[in-house]
Amino acid sequence: MPQRVDPARFAHSVAVLVLAAGVGVWGAVLLAPRARALPPMLDTPRPAAGDTAALAAWFGTSAAPVKVNVLGLIAAGTHGAAILAIDGGEPRAYRVGQSIVDGVTLASVEAAGVVLEQGGQRIRVAAPAQAPLVSPGFVPVHR
Repeated sequence: MPQRVDPARFAHSVAVLVLAAGVGVWGAVLLAPRARALPPMLDTPRPAAGDTAALAAWFGTSAAPVKVNVLGLIAAGTHGAAILAIDGGEPRAYRVGQSIVDGVTLASVEAAGVVLEQGGQRIRVAAPAQAPLVSPGFVPVHR
């Protein structure tokens, strides 16, 4: 005949085992030796920052190139404006003569693109070509 397990006694045994495991884990955590501070690393002096002005004058300086995407144009002479995305950022509207980023100015807006001025040089950035708008006439509606 199989032996019957008393549920109350079984629950009591499981509770005692869980309590013993908890006491063991927390005892190991709380009574463990404290970690010692690591020994100081070998401290080496950092090299002194050199003056690069002489090298820049010798090799010449140039600003980092700016990536400009032309998204929209209003060619109106000196009152023109353009919608530009600078270095993949959010599109913004700029007027002629306005500074786009440090050292880069919108010099003019033309029908086919914009002219930027950077460090005394003029850079032409073309607007993307668009397909001509053609009215298709009557458009059949399929049902």
